[in-house]
Parts: sequence; C-alpha cells; structure tokens
Amino acid sequence: MARGADARDPAASAVAVQRSLPSYLDGEVRLFNFGEDGVDRHTLKWFFAIHTELLAEWQANGSRDGFIHDQAAILECFVRGTLYGLCMAETQSLLDNVALEDPHFMTTLATGRCCYRFPVFCAVSNDRIELLWVAERMRRRGLATLLVSLLRQRGVKGADGVDRVPGALAFWQRVGAVAGPPGRARACF
Repeated sequence: MARGADARDPAASAVAVQRSLPSYLDGEVRLFNFGEDGVDRHTLKWFFAIHTELLAEWQANGSRDGFIHDQAAILECFVRGTLYGLCMAETQSLLDNVALEDPHFMTTLATGRCCYRFPVFCAVSNDRIELLWVAERMRRRGLATLLVSLLRQRGVKGADGVDRVPGALAFWQRVGAVAGPPGRARACF
C-alpha cells in the first residue's frame, strides 16, 4: 500500500495514490465501470485492453500469473456491468506530458489510446469482490486500496478467495477483516 493510504477512507487513499505517481499525472483518480454503457464496439476495447495487459504479464512472468485463466469470469462481469477500474481525469499536464505508451496506463490499442485507464480491475459478483488485479508495474502505489475503498462506498461488502493468490492475504487483512479456512478465506468490510 502506498505510504499514508487508509483502506477505509477513499479521500486519503486517493491522496496516497497521487503522491506515488509522477507530478505530471495530476488528474483526479476516479472509479470507472468498464461495461457501464453496455457492450458495444467502443466498450469492448476495454475488455481487450484488460486481456492484453493480462497476457503481457502472464508472458513476462513465465506463466505464473493465473489471472489469464479467469477470462470467462472477467468477461461475465464486464457484460453484467460489474467490472471496475480506475481512470484519471484529463488535465492539461496529462495532454502535454503523457506519451501514447505511458507505462502508468493500460496498453494502447489499434482503436486508440486507453484514455488514462490504470492497469487495475476488480470484478464484482453479488456485492462481493471476486477478482482484483493490478499490473505488477503499478503495484504498491495504493491503486488496489483506492479501488476497494471506492467500491465499499458503492455497497460492496467484502471479497472471496482472498488467499488464492500468494501474498494477497496481507493486502486483504489491511482493507478488511479476514476469516475462513485456507483456500476459502473471505474479507468482510
């Protein structure tokens, strides 16, 4: 978690994220629903941007990142409108300084730049977080803490399978109470 981030306070989490980024990334960090406008050619590019990010990380990590195998669950949440991420509001500084391939944002696609979407997503099912992923290059900046905090404001009550990914349990213990047997632990907010 970025220094100074408070898992229960979205404003404090947003400040911590902002401090972890270069100064030219000065826009407000906001919650973004990938499928909010329904599924069409325009919104599908966000699903494929996620796929591209997952595939690149899977290949870079020697097939250790298992999220590439969760594509069906990710697509299902996208279609249902329960796939969330974080984006940055456009500012003059962003326009002046961000290159098409800025590593802080999702990979650009043939259909255009990804409009300042961070490489982070969260799939929600039945008011519970089912999957939470942050690209390795953007971890420990407070993005996941902020995303969880903003989803809590929208009524998300917890997360399932919080010990599924090695090292993730410590994160979930910071953002919520964890209970349950190994392999089926849950976080409650």
